[in-house]
Amino acid sequence: MSVTAPWSLREYQRIASVSHQGDDLVVCFEDGSCVQVDAQRVLPPDTRGAAWDAMAVDPYEIAVPTAEGQVEVPWSTIRALTDRAYAGHLAAAAREEARQIGRRIKELREGRHLSSKELAERAGLAPQSLSRIEHGRHDVTFTTLRRILAAMGCSMKDLATPPREPASHSVPEGSASGGQPTIGQ
Repeated sequence: MSVTAPWSLREYQRIASVSHQGDDLVVCFEDGSCVQVDAQRVLPPDTRGAAWDAMAVDPYEIAVPTAEGQVEVPWSTIRALTDRAYAGHLAAAAREEARQIGRRIKELREGRHLSSKELAERAGLAPQSLSRIEHGRHDVTFTTLRRILAAMGCSMKDLATPPREPASHSVPEGSASGGQPTIGQ
């Protein structure tokens, strides 16, 4: 029996109402849950002049005028700050993404016939750092990722493109040649 995670349900994601009370926001969702969160925590750092009384709410975000312009606060930010299980789900997804990026970097490196030491030197990294990145045990910044890719002559597109599956060379059933072509076949 498969249990559906609550965050995959539309009702969990959809905002029903928002009110600003003192320093807090009270956000109610269509699943019936209501959460209270410090209003400043949902905004980007150093955001000034939030006009909560002029906020606009739609089912998936809150739009707040600020001194820097309008800021959109998605439902996921509110849930990440108020639901530990959802925050844990996001952290697990980030770990898996780091593993996938690391595997893809290793595939690209091996496809270019580069040793990890050689790539690390070309990218200006410690070999241990590259190893941790390839094994998904180290967060990689965008700048470092671009350096690694450039050192292999690759682009972000190469990183995002899955490797091609090798062609299957199966032996037809009943073949007497064991897969080797014979004259006259």
